[in-house]
Parts: sequence; C-alpha cells; structure tokens
Amino acid sequence: LLRKKKEDHGMFEDPYKTVCVCRLQDNCLRVRLTHNGELVGIEEKYDLAEWNLMMRLDKPDRFSLMKGAVPASDNSNVVSFRSDKKHEAAEWMEALQAAEENVGGEAPPG
Repeated sequence: LLRKKKEDHGMFEDPYKTVCVCRLQDNCLRVRLTHNGELVGIEEKYDLAEWNLMMRLDKPDRFSLMKGAVPASDNSNVVSFRSDKKHEAAEWMEALQAAEENVGGEAPPG
C-alpha cells in the first residue's frame, strides 16, 4: 500500500490521505485507489518508459514519478507517493529503479 498525493488539497487537508494498492508489472506501475479497504475506480498506469523516478533524499518515505524532463506549471505530469514505512518506500524505489533500467531490455526474473 502506498499513499498518493492529492495535488489540489485544501490548506488543512492531508495531501496523502488517498490509499492505493500498487503493483509493478511489465515496467509499469499500476495503481488502484481504495475506499474503506475496497478497490475503487479504474486502474492508473505509469509506464516507466515515459515516467521517470524522482527520489526525495530529504524525505525517504516519499518518491515521485514525472513524465518528461520538467514539471508542468500545474504539476499535471508529476505524481507523488508516500509509504507509511520508510523501508517500504526504499523497496519501492529500488524496484522502480530496476524496472526503469530494464525498459527496452528484458523483464526482470520473477
């Protein structure tokens, strides 16, 4: 489980209140939102051939994916995630980094 940042959150609203079930498949991060523990909505897909991992050295429990080289003025090409546990965020970042390196090559075993 990861928490997805809501870019248009209110001043006193937790920007990371959206809980998601995520999985990495075929160099693509697949994200489904949850509500009261149930999967809702359509699956969002972030193909790592198009989206680049941005790690946060100042906040090791968070990372972002950005489409293109520069963030758009409205952040429409950036999606950010947070893990409740720092070691889980590190595991996600390692897996995403490995998947990025495999884009265009063979898929990792397993």
